[in-house]
Amino acid sequence: MSSQTKNWHTLQEETVLEHPFVTIAMEQVSLPDGRIIMDWPKIYTRDYVNALILNDAGEALILEGYKHGHSQSSWQVVGGYLEADEDPYTAVQRELLEETGYSCDKWLYLGSYTIDANRHVGVGHFFYATGAQRIADPNHTDLEAFAIKWVSIKDLKYALLDGRVGVISYATNIALALLLIDKHIQHSL
Repeated sequence: MSSQTKNWHTLQEETVLEHPFVTIAMEQVSLPDGRIIMDWPKIYTRDYVNALILNDAGEALILEGYKHGHSQSSWQVVGGYLEADEDPYTAVQRELLEETGYSCDKWLYLGSYTIDANRHVGVGHFFYATGAQRIADPNHTDLEAFAIKWVSIKDLKYALLDGRVGVISYATNIALALLLIDKHIQHSL
């Protein structure tokens, strides 16, 4: 095994900031070649879920609103943080219902991805669901307000390129789901 494929080993970790939304630790790590890094930062946030939701007309559910980390309004997909001891599938269904009042009958898991390859940050769990039906009124407590709208798949594709989708986790979820949507459309022809 070459040194490029061996794991680093954490020798020591000290938490330097603990906040309800983020924890920052400084690690002492040993590299495969024997070097020691004394102050490697690791950032931990709660894991989260995102989902691209389609209705029976083939339109995508978009939440349009401000996100403070992005510092402007953009198109978003349904999502939120996992609660303590909550699995991603339960979390994404809860978030859909809370944020929009919708429920879906068909779900596909698109994968889980670490946000930052070097600093960790958190893990995003991505989903795609179809058959959205309104079953309740929204009941969300998000700090940012948003509008719910349905858009065409064509419009959604352009939004990835023209900046309307400005957050990487939403763009990733949409792009993964579009791969499946395009595959499904090709098989239907």
